[in-house]
Amino acid sequence: MKITFNESFRLPVAEVYQYFRTPADWPRLYGLAGNPNDLGGGWYAIGLKGFPFPLIARNTEHEPERLVRWVFRGFWRGRGEVRFREVDNGVEVDGFEEISVRCLLFLSPLIEKVFLERRFRTIWEIGWHRLRKREPA
Repeated sequence: MKITFNESFRLPVAEVYQYFRTPADWPRLYGLAGNPNDLGGGWYAIGLKGFPFPLIARNTEHEPERLVRWVFRGFWRGRGEVRFREVDNGVEVDGFEEISVRCLLFLSPLIEKVFLERRFRTIWEIGWHRLRKREPA
């Protein structure tokens, strides 16, 4: 499944970027379950509420306050990216996440559509909502 987004926030780019510096920062934004577990080599295991298998992710490219790219391994496979662009009244965040279940091979797209896509979109929406709550009144 591929989730794409283009979101704008009335916040400084540095404030939004801080949640994407490493996968260990994601739970602060998305409310994922548990503390991130540092696996070494830049890899982190991040528990997901309602999922039996953690996301295991590592950043592959990093330009502070401009770009972050990551990959998944383990049960999940895929990649993602966020780009930050300063605009007059804040920051615009563009990006995508492609994620699938590694062990299901050709069944993965069906399982994703029926059981997973809505849940992953909800995780992203939780993060966007939390950022909007931080915007000035």
